Order: sequence, then structure tokens, then C-alpha cells
Amino acid sequence: MSLRKFAAMLGHVRRLAWLVLPATFFACAEQIPDHIELQPSGESVEFAAEPPGTGAYQLVGPVTGQAAANDPEAAQQAAKNDLRNKAAAMGASLVTIDQDLGEPMPLQEKTKVRLVGRAYKSAD
Repeated sequence: MSLRKFAAMLGHVRRLAWLVLPATFFACAEQIPDHIELQPSGESVEFAAEPPGTGAYQLVGPVTGQAAANDPEAAQQAAKNDLRNKAAAMGASLVTIDQDLGEPMPLQEKTKVRLVGRAYKSAD
């Protein structure tokens, strides 16, 4: 292959990259729901500030809830709903929040909230 053909081919590849890369970036952007309804089963899951005593509750496992919204308060509430819904699906009736992480989502003008906690069910 001649140097000219190689240079021409490289030019085409560069132009194609400028078209494909932005589309790939937006396609791979994290899609997080901005509104999460609290399910009827999730309504029975309560929040606790501290892990419960070992006699009354037993640990079911870790649980994570996340949401994103233009309003940080709405994102926080939606993430809590997600956390309660997921804890209920695990059979839990109590959940603690160990990590409450909020971060901006630049290009989307939203705040992402991620809650990491532990789900517990009644020991009896």
C-alpha cells in the first residue's frame, strides 16, 4: 500500500471516529430512573438509623437503591423508594443506610443518588 493511500484511509478513519465516538458516549451513558414509585410491598419496610439488635432481626443481605433527577431532593426520595422496594423483594421489613452518595451527572444536568444499606427481617 502506498503512503498516499494509507494517508487517505487514515483521514477517513479519523472522520468516522468523530461521528462514532460521540454517539457511543451517549449510548453508554448510565440510564438511571428519575422517578421510582414506592410499591405496596415497599411501604412496609422501615428505615433504622442503627443496625437492630441480633435478637429481634436477622440480616437478609446488602441492598442498593439509586435514582437520578434534576432536583436532588427528588433523586433522594426516588433512591429511598428503590431501596425499600428492593429490600421488600428480599423479604425484609427493616433497612439501614450505610452510604448515601450523591454526585452530579454533567451533560444531563441531574444529580445521581446511590444508597447502600443492609436489609433485615424479623427474627420470628
